[in-house]
Amino acid sequence: MTAAVSRRTLVAGAAIAGVATTLAGSPAQASPFDGRVPDVPLYDLEVWQAAQLIRTRRLSPVRLAEATLARIAAVDPKVKAFVNLYPASEILAAAHAAEREIRSGRYRGPLHGVTVGLKDIYFTKGKVTEGNSRLYTGFVPDFDATSVARLKAAGAVIFGKVGTSELATSTASEANNPWDLARTPGGSSSGSAAGTGASEFMIGMGTCTGGSIRGPAANCGLTGFKPTYGTISLHGIFPLAWSMDHPGPLVHSARDAALLVDAIGGEDPLDPFSRKVKRYRLADEVARNNGRKPLRGVVVGVPVPDDFLSGVPNEEEVAAFEEAVGVIRSLGATVWPVRSKVKLPGLTSVSSFYDPIRSGEVAAFQHRNLVTQPQNMSQDYRNKVVAGLMLPGTAYLQAQRVRRLWRDGFLSMFDDIDVVIHSADNIAGLKAGGNPPLPRPSSGSKTNIWNLSGAPAVAIPTGLSRAERMPLSMQVAAKPGDDGIALRVADAFQSVTAHHKARPAL
Repeated sequence: MTAAVSRRTLVAGAAIAGVATTLAGSPAQASPFDGRVPDVPLYDLEVWQAAQLIRTRRLSPVRLAEATLARIAAVDPKVKAFVNLYPASEILAAAHAAEREIRSGRYRGPLHGVTVGLKDIYFTKGKVTEGNSRLYTGFVPDFDATSVARLKAAGAVIFGKVGTSELATSTASEANNPWDLARTPGGSSSGSAAGTGASEFMIGMGTCTGGSIRGPAANCGLTGFKPTYGTISLHGIFPLAWSMDHPGPLVHSARDAALLVDAIGGEDPLDPFSRKVKRYRLADEVARNNGRKPLRGVVVGVPVPDDFLSGVPNEEEVAAFEEAVGVIRSLGATVWPVRSKVKLPGLTSVSSFYDPIRSGEVAAFQHRNLVTQPQNMSQDYRNKVVAGLMLPGTAYLQAQRVRRLWRDGFLSMFDDIDVVIHSADNIAGLKAGGNPPLPRPSSGSKTNIWNLSGAPAVAIPTGLSRAERMPLSMQVAAKPGDDGIALRVADAFQSVTAHHKARPAL
C-alpha cells in the first residue's frame, strides 16, 4: 500500500537527502550560520536532517526554534499536545546558547539545537511535573531525570511538557490525533505522539509499559522505539510497573531513534536496572545500510497466519503488511515463516501474568496515597491500585515465575532469525463528536509481549488506510540487546519508502 504523501513532502525529502549526502562527513566551517537550507518547513525535518544542517551551520538553532514556536502557536490549540509549554523567552535563550556554542566550535552532537517535548512524567528540575494526576498537582522536582539531564547535556532544546494519561495508565489525555482531531492518539504517551505527529517538536519522549510508545506512534504515523529494558534510565520518571517500564522516543524515522538512544542511553548508577553498557552506537549499526541489498544476510521472521503475533488485523492492515514484507525481501533479507515457541500448559494469554504483575507494581508505588488521599485519584486509577493491593503476594511471585518461563521459550524464536516483523494494532479511538471509526479488531497482545520480554521493538508506518486515511503500521523486534539490527531493518525499509515522510494536513 502506498502512502499518500504530498508533493511538497516528497520534493523536500529529496532536497534534504541531497544536502545530507553532500554534507555527510564534512567538517563544520568557521563561517556563521548562513541560512541556506532546503525549501521545506523547518519543523518538518527529521532529527538526522536537522543535525546535518546545524552541524555544518546551514541551519541556526534559533531559526529552528522560532519556526517551531510559530508552528505550535498555529496547531496546538487544535492538537492539544502541550500541558506546559515553556516560555518562549526561555526556549529561545536555550537556542541562542546552542548557537553560540556551535559558533565557538563546541558542537555537542546530533541533538544539539534539536527540539524536544517531554511526557509529563519525566522529572524536570524547577519545572512542574504532574503526570496528569491530582496527587502531584504543583509538584516541582529538585532534580532532572537522568534522561532529561542527558538531553540537556547533548544540547537539545526542550520546549515543555506534553500530555499523558494519568500516571501513564491507559486512560486518555486531552491530546488529539493530528490525522483526525476527533480521535485520540492513544495512550499513554498521547502528547508525545500528537506533538511529534503535528511537527510541534522533532523528538517526543515517551514511556512504554505495555505499548504506550508503539501504539500512539502507530496511530499517528510515527516511528516509536521501545529499546531493550534498561537501555534508557528510569531514574526520575514516575513509575507505572517498574519491571516493564521502558522510556523511549517517538520520532519520524529509525535513524532519529538511533541518534536519541546513542545520546541518552547507557549505564546509570542511579538506576540499578540499567544495562551495564557505557555507550551505545546504534547509529553506527544503522549506517551499515548501503547498496541495493542492505539487508543481505539478515534473516527476518514473519508469523504464520494463526500465530498470536499475527493477531486479527483487518484487510487493509494485511495488505499493507504483505507489501512491507515484499519490500523487506527486495532489500536482500531472507524471509522465513515463524511460529512463537511458547508451550506452557494452561497458558492462553500473556494477560494471565501481565495483569497481576502490573497491578502489583502499581499498588506497591501508590498504596500510601490510596490511604492518605484517595480522592486525588480517578476512579479508574484507584481501582487499579485497589486491585493490586488485593492481589496475594504469592500470586505476584507466581506471575513473575511464569513470565520467566514464558520469556525463555518466546525468545528462543530468535535462535533461527535476527528479527521478527508483524503488523501493529492501529486503533485510534473515537473522541466525543467524531465519526465512528471502521471496525479494526485488535489482538491486544502484540505490544505488551515486548515489554514482558524486555526485547527491543520499533513501530514504523506502512501507509494510510484507503477509507479513513489513517496511518497503518508494523513492528520490527529483535532479541534483547539487538536493538541495532531492529533499527537497521526499519531504516532500510524507510530508505526505499515514503510512508514515514507523510504529514497530516492541519
